[in-house]
Amino acid sequence: QITTFITGQTPDGFVCTGFDVSNFVTGLALPPNVPTRAPTSSPTRTPVPTPDPEETACSLQAVVSCDVTNAAGLFECDNIIPPTETSCLSGGFPRELEFVYRGGNCIDSTTSQQFTCNGAADLDEVWITIISANQNILWNRITTRDTFMDLRGIDGSVDVTISTVVNGRVGNELQSMTFNTTCVASSGLALKDTFGALEFAEFTTIDNDIVSVNAAYANVELTYSVELEEQTSIRARVTAATSIGGQVGDQTTIVYPPPSETLGPRDTIFFSPKQTEIIDLMDLTGTNEYSYSLAVAADSASNSDLTCASSDSVEFSVL
Repeated sequence: QITTFITGQTPDGFVCTGFDVSNFVTGLALPPNVPTRAPTSSPTRTPVPTPDPEETACSLQAVVSCDVTNAAGLFECDNIIPPTETSCLSGGFPRELEFVYRGGNCIDSTTSQQFTCNGAADLDEVWITIISANQNILWNRITTRDTFMDLRGIDGSVDVTISTVVNGRVGNELQSMTFNTTCVASSGLALKDTFGALEFAEFTTIDNDIVSVNAAYANVELTYSVELEEQTSIRARVTAATSIGGQVGDQTTIVYPPPSETLGPRDTIFFSPKQTEIIDLMDLTGTNEYSYSLAVAADSASNSDLTCASSDSVEFSVL
């Protein structure tokens, strides 16, 4: 096995790493004059009989998948913690910063940083371009209100331009600003403070090779799906699907319309829409316990008198 590590560093000190692994087997081949026996045939066995779809019920597997889509990928659903620091004061450049597009005026900014800002942006859909001082393009796309923007490749400052969207492209400028992104007191990088239309939501730093993430929010995404149970082949027609999820004591029930297609051995049916839970980690209320479940019922596609059902659930607590 050969393992290769590589470390790179930008002119302003941002560090990135990568690695790759290669495996191979070596050995001496037998000389050509070594006598060998002809290999014997492999044993045979009677194939497993194919189940009769008219007499065999289907078997389902409901699946609830839970992912945290922000916090630099360092949070998982069973590992969500409130921030230990609310301001980025580690010095130098952070590994990653996160902002949320909320909409707003320059004069309503709450950050203590003295920064350049012009205009206002309060549309539900805008085009946001964010470029670092070293001309790294950190964000450049259509952005809807309350979108979390993870920015990597941070250096000393960023230029932000927020524009209208015209036919899927950049339109007229609504707001522009330039602000410092170094983790020092004068930058005013305090969680939940605003820079024009953007809210500061998370920072990730590295100190002595230890990565720390401090996030104001956890953006939790639940995906509900169903497939056939492994090693089964009886096609199924889903007749009912219901999810129940949210903070314990304040959960939402969603009844999904039955899909038109049948479910086969290699198929997965996803129930839409996905459920999103934005957890305010700086203002925890209620039980801090969350539970999400999915129950699915179906008929066998070849015989509706044969039914099957399955359920799955995910539970976690904010520590």
